[in-house]
Amino acid sequence: MIDKPINSCSRESCNNCNIHFEITCHFSRRKLLRFYVIGLPSFMIGGIVIYNYSITGFVSWVTGIGLFFLLIGIRVLCTHCPHYNESSYILRCWANYGVPKLWRFRPQPMNFFEKAILISGFIFVWGYPIIFISLTNNWILLGGYFFSVVLYFILMYQFNCIKCINLSCPLNRVNIKVKEEFLKNNPLINDSWKKLR
Repeated sequence: MIDKPINSCSRESCNNCNIHFEITCHFSRRKLLRFYVIGLPSFMIGGIVIYNYSITGFVSWVTGIGLFFLLIGIRVLCTHCPHYNESSYILRCWANYGVPKLWRFRPQPMNFFEKAILISGFIFVWGYPIIFISLTNNWILLGGYFFSVVLYFILMYQFNCIKCINLSCPLNRVNIKVKEEFLKNNPLINDSWKKLR
């Protein structure tokens, strides 16, 4: 067991933590690999279809994905995550490992505007390929793409979102009792959340 708590945690050790197995406080390469594997099918299908239909469309999509996952998403989502408060100059989490930290840590919850930007980014990333798949009139491919996207979000919920320490993410599904215990253990975050209540 890892015995050094994350920076925002007030506990001296992770040993005997009541929520250690209920929430993922520490980075895991296994979870990072699982995140990439479950996301790969939707990106592969979308990318291949867009590339075959329009190289310009493909470049636009890849550029949008890069801007969203490497800059915009980091600013509106990741800066609220306790992983962003760790001492490393790069983000070490199961979703955006290796991204440089360009902004300060913001322990308060995401605001409505940030959530709207995040959801708009998701719509662009997974919605853009639908336009090109629809233009091919290949309904089996469209069904396969929809299935891969739905499966991605189901698996994310089952394995990642249900234990994620970024409590302000609109996709977060950590149990309320676990969330309350986590906030008690992380006073910096808890105090910021209380100010907004």
